[in-house]
Amino acid sequence: MPDRGPASDLTEVLNASDRVMAYVAGMDEASFSASMIAYDAVLMNLLVIGEAIRRINPAVLAAEPAIKWPLAIGLRNRIAHGYEDIEPDKIWLTVANDLPPLRAAVVRLLAAHGQRP
Repeated sequence: MPDRGPASDLTEVLNASDRVMAYVAGMDEASFSASMIAYDAVLMNLLVIGEAIRRINPAVLAAEPAIKWPLAIGLRNRIAHGYEDIEPDKIWLTVANDLPPLRAAVVRLLAAHGQRP
């Protein structure tokens, strides 16, 4: 498969992050855990995020060292291969605590590659 370039994959991460935030808008942990639709939609988009990050050259991601990029890829693998053991409260914490800084880093990386989010 030809290299699509980092901007394409970064945009995919940004779009999936925005979808996740839209799905959980106005929710708390309890309502998120109770909503199978929101839970499944979030998991799917976290999978997309991890897969897109996996395709990005690590040298590009190194410009944002505060983000633990390998953990996003690992979460993707966990969702794809061990979904039956995933705990909704851990997914909620990921969305609430880890996704906003990851999204902000992606916006900065896109800007560094001449792209407007």
